[in-house]
Amino acid sequence: MIDQTLRLMAWLSPAYPVGAYTYSHGLEQAISAGDIENAATAQDWIKDCLSFGGGRADAIALSHAWRVAEEPAALQNLIDHVEAFAPSAERLLETSAQGTAFADVTAAAWADEACKVAPYPIALGAAAGRAGIDLTLATTLFLQAFVANLVSAAVRLVPLGQTEGQGIIAALSAVCETVAAEAIEADFEDIGGCAIRADIASMRHETQTVRLFRS
Repeated sequence: MIDQTLRLMAWLSPAYPVGAYTYSHGLEQAISAGDIENAATAQDWIKDCLSFGGGRADAIALSHAWRVAEEPAALQNLIDHVEAFAPSAERLLETSAQGTAFADVTAAAWADEACKVAPYPIALGAAAGRAGIDLTLATTLFLQAFVANLVSAAVRLVPLGQTEGQGIIAALSAVCETVAAEAIEADFEDIGGCAIRADIASMRHETQTVRLFRS
């Protein structure tokens, strides 16, 4: 169990070179538009992304990839489904580029031939399934990493203090557990989200004049 946990923590570490720091999941546009202006509004926005948007959808995809990690046809069907439901070009780039980077690094460093062309949660879920990593642990820590990455973007852009950012992560930890538990029980057809303003922010970000992030 210790080996599983350490492996997962390495995969989800900010030091793992998937380029997560270059994506804001539309947060940059929301901040530019004035929808996020302090710790409270940042926490509300990130909570909605986690509970109803990309966080929830990715967690469901991860759990299904974990279950079919050794079934190429089922994995490809899952990949096609998740890519079709990407709400914007940048969000598709965000998940596909990170998924490719994760697969390449994991194959080289951990001798795991993960999906070479797959959205990030599918590549991670399949690798976790093959490694025998507990599904609840993988899904919950994936969501915490999702939150931490958005908080990191908010700290740089709003800006927020580091302590305020950590306060958001702490406040949303229980939500990560809840969403993970629901995602594990969700059906294939439940993949998707309804964080409409976050999706619109991602679309608008594509034409934003000044950008620090790729999404």
